[in-house]
Amino acid sequence: MIREFEHSVECPVSRDFAWRFWTDVSNWAFDVSVESVTIDGPFAAGAKGVTKPRGGDLIEWRLVEVQDRSAATFEIALPGATTWFYWRYEDAEGGAVRITQRVRLEGDRAADYAEGMAMLEKGIPQGMRKMAEEMARAAKDRD
Repeated sequence: MIREFEHSVECPVSRDFAWRFWTDVSNWAFDVSVESVTIDGPFAAGAKGVTKPRGGDLIEWRLVEVQDRSAATFEIALPGATTWFYWRYEDAEGGAVRITQRVRLEGDRAADYAEGMAMLEKGIPQGMRKMAEEMARAAKDRD
């Protein structure tokens, strides 16, 4: 079984600024559902990280691929399935950036995680809008 969805937002900051903001995982705590995020080294392929959701268990992830300033892929291994998070950063009109996140779940036991995927699919658009707002605020504060 494979389940997949995608969402994009535009943010009025440069792609370089958005990438620097996002690859600093300490910035991920803008999401009220996230208590903390750590990574075991630089934001590069092979790095491992841990996300602590508020009121939830630790989520371990690994960066599978990083294309500087343009894309990154994370994987979360689950019993009988894997979830991939594909992120793309592209230049948009007016010096803005278009950020796209695609989530893919597959594996023999993927159906066991259908409820979690449905929750992700519902929540990711709001989370990405909030991220874009935080990026814009950080860029404005920097000026």
